[in-house]
Amino acid sequence: MRFVWLAALGVLAVVMAVFTPSVVRTEPTLQAIAWLVMLIGAIVFIAVLIRVELLIRRLDRQLDSDASET
Repeated sequence: MRFVWLAALGVLAVVMAVFTPSVVRTEPTLQAIAWLVMLIGAIVFIAVLIRVELLIRRLDRQLDSDASET
């Protein structure tokens, strides 16, 4: 379930990256900078979500292995 949201955000980041050259060429400087900030923010947010997902899975595995030992 969590990977569905991650995939959707990944698609959004890819679409933004595809349109970035056009935005930088056609928009005023301030709007182009805002676009780049949003793109970087989306990529960082996706990286954080991936890290959280991996930590949650590791914690789930540790809890499952602790429960099976008792």
